[in-house]
Amino acid sequence: MKNVVILGSTGSVGVQAVEVVKRSPGLRVVGLAAGSNWQRVLEQAKLLDVPKIALWDAQAAQDADRNKAYMGLEYLEVLPGQAGVEALACDPGADLVLHAVPGFRGVRLLLKSLENGKRLALAGKEALVSAGELVRPFVEKHLILPVDSEHSAIFQCLQGEDPEAVDYITLTASGGAFRDLSRHELSQVTPTQALNHPTWRMGRKITVDSATLFNKALEVMEAHYLFGLPYDKIQVVIHRESIVHSMVTFRDGSTKAQLAPPDMRLPIAYALHFPERKPSVPESIGPFMGTLTFEPPDLERFPCLSLGYEAGRLGGTAPCVLSAADEIAVEAFLAGEIKFTDIYPILKAVLDSYRPKPADSVEMLEQEARWAASQARELINTLTRR
Repeated sequence: MKNVVILGSTGSVGVQAVEVVKRSPGLRVVGLAAGSNWQRVLEQAKLLDVPKIALWDAQAAQDADRNKAYMGLEYLEVLPGQAGVEALACDPGADLVLHAVPGFRGVRLLLKSLENGKRLALAGKEALVSAGELVRPFVEKHLILPVDSEHSAIFQCLQGEDPEAVDYITLTASGGAFRDLSRHELSQVTPTQALNHPTWRMGRKITVDSATLFNKALEVMEAHYLFGLPYDKIQVVIHRESIVHSMVTFRDGSTKAQLAPPDMRLPIAYALHFPERKPSVPESIGPFMGTLTFEPPDLERFPCLSLGYEAGRLGGTAPCVLSAADEIAVEAFLAGEIKFTDIYPILKAVLDSYRPKPADSVEMLEQEARWAASQARELINTLTRR
């Protein structure tokens, strides 16, 4: 029996992880953590017979503690606030921690788990990108299992291979909801349209990031930190069908690819069960029919992708700053404050005005993330006054 803690259990990845665990007799959840959705966490705790939960929002934790008895959960321990979530992140009873906390708030949780020797199934890409230089030593100790479908695919392709034999890797991208729109059409799109992804079931921010290709920019930096490859060895192609999740090309000219339906439960299950493979998502199993297509990304229409390479090569705190600025810009777009095509100029302006510093502590990262958020908000305010 493998004991698992799920951080971010009410988000898209967390909800799907709960589905996987429910179908997996060899997995037991010993802790759930979320932001403020205490009703959903209580439902999950009852479904999986979980002994302990944590809620980042202290008021939500009080509400959960007050209402748990009505759901027959008198035994449930409720940990309040950031300290409670951090305690779950390094719970001594956990064999594996699934980190599915989006945004910068996941950084401390990521490092807390790793510093306490926990094996981590990582879906929170912003945390890894922001703290990549601090996390890299733990990657080398084989403490991180990637959950992103692309990085899970690379990880799977590398099993049994000599890392020194890798020539380059190719990350695939669906192209997002607006892959066929002109630049003029892109300036007119709405948040509702942006949230209608053609192939994947994901959260709001990552769906918008997929539409701008900023999600792929994050994944380029993520691949650099996870696999230790220089940026000129990380390629991106548009693959509309979302069947090939990534590829590894070796020095002998051969290429390995991982193929699967576009279902996040598959890489989640792979990470939770590793090193075994278990049939936790039976309805996703089936033959592949049809044509698979690949094309280069259009960086004129979707320039956010290039920012990942730029910030990654700058190094230090630059990836953290870029990611923090994107969080603010996407929030503003979803709130109707700016246009879809305003996101890139905001990110570019923040990055261009920034001089990277060594990423040598969480405190430094938090300081620089606050600066980036402030700069992005100032630019957004300027745009809204137009």
